[in-house]
Amino acid sequence: MKREIKDELFGSRLKAIRKRLKLKQVPFSAKLNISVTNLSEIENNKTRPGYDFFYKIVEEFDVNLNYLVLGKGPMFRKTGDEKVKGSAGGLDMGGLDYEVTDAGVENFLFYFFNSSYVRYHFMAELVRVLSENKEIINEEIEKNIASKKK
Repeated sequence: MKREIKDELFGSRLKAIRKRLKLKQVPFSAKLNISVTNLSEIENNKTRPGYDFFYKIVEEFDVNLNYLVLGKGPMFRKTGDEKVKGSAGGLDMGGLDYEVTDAGVENFLFYFFNSSYVRYHFMAELVRVLSENKEIINEEIEKNIASKKK
């Protein structure tokens, strides 16, 4: 008997974890000791994983269960300092004057790519800010590019 998962995003979070690990369903399911069919059903919110699944995904991939189950926090548990000033996951963040955390970037990307509401409002705000401040923004960008060339 299959139990329906009430959280419609559980499967998409699991799939996002698998894709972040750059694994296809076959090797991912093998590491979790479940069938590909079972993995597919979990990713499509057709069935709920058993307790062994949660133990195994943490053990094998260091997944943060708060992220997987509740959608909160970083995708993976961290063992060191998660904060990196001016960068996140190897991305050049342009020497920002505030700290960017991997968790913050992951959280932003999760909502941006999984919610059309967030994408629409983010892009609408970006268009507004650019149209109202285009000269200021272009001057800043030119200064940043010039300083990087030196």
